[in-house]
Amino acid sequence: MMISSARDRISYFYQHWFVRKAVTLQTGSFIGTFIQAFAGVVLARIFQPENYGIYTLAFSIAGITSLFMGAGIQEASTVLLGESYAQKDEERSREMMGFLMKMSLGGALIGLIFAAFAPALALHWYGNATIGWYATIIIIASAISSIWFSFVVIALQIAGEIRSMAVMMTTDQVLRVSLSVVFALISGNILGALVGHLVGALIMSIVSIQVWRNLRRRYTIFPALRLLFQLIKTVRIKKYFSFTLWTTVDRNLGSLYGILPVLLTGLFVSASGVTFFKLAFGYVNIAMSLLGPITTLLNVEFPRIKVENQRQLADNFGRVTWYAVGLSTVLTACAILVAPFAFHILYGDNFQSSVPYVFGLFAYGAFYGLGVGLGPMWRAINQVRKSIIINLVTLGVGIPLGIWLISRFSLWGSVVMVTLWYTMSHLISFAYLRHALRKGSISSTM
Repeated sequence: MMISSARDRISYFYQHWFVRKAVTLQTGSFIGTFIQAFAGVVLARIFQPENYGIYTLAFSIAGITSLFMGAGIQEASTVLLGESYAQKDEERSREMMGFLMKMSLGGALIGLIFAAFAPALALHWYGNATIGWYATIIIIASAISSIWFSFVVIALQIAGEIRSMAVMMTTDQVLRVSLSVVFALISGNILGALVGHLVGALIMSIVSIQVWRNLRRRYTIFPALRLLFQLIKTVRIKKYFSFTLWTTVDRNLGSLYGILPVLLTGLFVSASGVTFFKLAFGYVNIAMSLLGPITTLLNVEFPRIKVENQRQLADNFGRVTWYAVGLSTVLTACAILVAPFAFHILYGDNFQSSVPYVFGLFAYGAFYGLGVGLGPMWRAINQVRKSIIINLVTLGVGIPLGIWLISRFSLWGSVVMVTLWYTMSHLISFAYLRHALRKGSISSTM
């Protein structure tokens, strides 16, 4: 009886369209994650702990530009596009595409302006301006990607072409990291790896333009490039800015959760110490990245449910979250079990100091699943400002606490800091959303 029930449950999940799409994205994510992990191993062995720490800090400084380059704008636009596409509102959909492109171009420009100050910031924070020059190359590559590549990925998701979307995302990851490794092997230094990253971004930008042209031939809702640039000129930013502003602020606060741990750790420990923490943190996050496709699909799925059957939101939100927590716990446990062997085989003895911190991050990974549906749901019910308040309070208390923990307990302080930040923010947000959804206190997106 139990075997039959389990078989029926598995059959249900296999046949469910959402699960099938999630599996498609997860397959692509797994391939990309595996390639990235392998590339990280090769680069770590080439650079060794000290230089790999510098490489990591350069990416962390460059990560600050994600606050300007439209990641939040893109996610907010996906919600609005998802609603207008479900309602077959072609005019509004095209208008949103023009708005998205306009904001992406503006964000890229701001990011490039920030790049000019990166060397000075690196010199002030870490006493090494070279880290900032490395960050500048990364920022240029991100500016290129934030325009066409990200735009086309969103279009593929809206059109329901999840397989093509997964191929694009996987190709981007594989190409960039592969070129980084090849250029690093040829040059033997950090600069070579970053140039490879930049070349990969340029290639994917060209590919994205061609994918867009092919996509619009099949879907009339997507405008030609000429019309898209006309929309950029005519679209009114004010019309959608209010909704996307709060979503962007919320998304950027979320980005800070990933950027600040390494930046703050670098203020108190050596570059080698940064490497040990970053590898442990990154190792657990590799397992957590398998949950990313679920969040991506929910950006469109929650708005669709709200339009078609609003009463299902609470049940679906709770069900997805608890499945995600179970999955994140299993993924973390598996990652921890193989960590001692993985670090020994892949990185070598010089990096074994990372392993204890992997074990210390079990609670962080186990509760990570709580956050899978938070962002999409905040945006779907237009309660993003509440999320901003929760994250501001968490960081307002967490940053001073984190600085004290790192200065007092070094890398173990970093482990405790990230665990507290993520777990408390996710728990409070989840509890609030469940209560709001059950009460029915939600509003329309626009």
